[in-house]
Amino acid sequence: MKHNPKLLCGEEGFILVLAMFMLVLCSIIGVAAMITSTTEIDIAGNERVHKETIYQAEAGYVVAAEAIRNKEGYGTWENNEIMARLGANSTITIKDGNFLLEGREDYPAGSGVWNKDKQHDSVEQSADIEIRVKDRFNIDVDVDKIGVKYIAGGGVEFASGSEGMGVSMHKVIYNMDCLGTLPAWDPKQNRFSRLLRLDGGGINPSTPFSEIIVGYAFVPR
Repeated sequence: MKHNPKLLCGEEGFILVLAMFMLVLCSIIGVAAMITSTTEIDIAGNERVHKETIYQAEAGYVVAAEAIRNKEGYGTWENNEIMARLGANSTITIKDGNFLLEGREDYPAGSGVWNKDKQHDSVEQSADIEIRVKDRFNIDVDVDKIGVKYIAGGGVEFASGSEGMGVSMHKVIYNMDCLGTLPAWDPKQNRFSRLLRLDGGGINPSTPFSEIIVGYAFVPR
């Protein structure tokens, strides 16, 4: 019986197998790199949205503080009164005109503890202040009175900005609960394309938003 040495010892097929193996390996590395890049882009995008919504929420307490100072901590507005007009489709609206006169809500009752989830009205249910500024701000704010603290002693009065004769000797403590989302504007429908609230008044679960709670003390003069 004759044997063909080329069939027994040839290595032509090995090169093809090696080439296919390297091709598969390079494809796996390429797909992995693509997935990693896509994930990093998503992470960067989510981080940007998070920061932007945080900045939106932070801007809310600046407006709320101005609303408190405007009425010396005890005044009232009309419901849905425009606090400021900032151009076309840009307003700061006082939704609840009596929010500065609301009583303190403790939980448990009489404990002196403010609990966001136990408030009669919360920012999710009915905001006190609504800020809608085209291409800039999309914020809701709820202001809750925490308590009144009396100031005693000349040094304390001076440090609180309450120095002098005939001035107030107490400060009012508030919590400001602020929700902020991206202020994307839809020019075709002439409205915000990201709605912070649903038509029924609840928070829109499909809208990215951030929430911050800030304590604020106001000294009436």
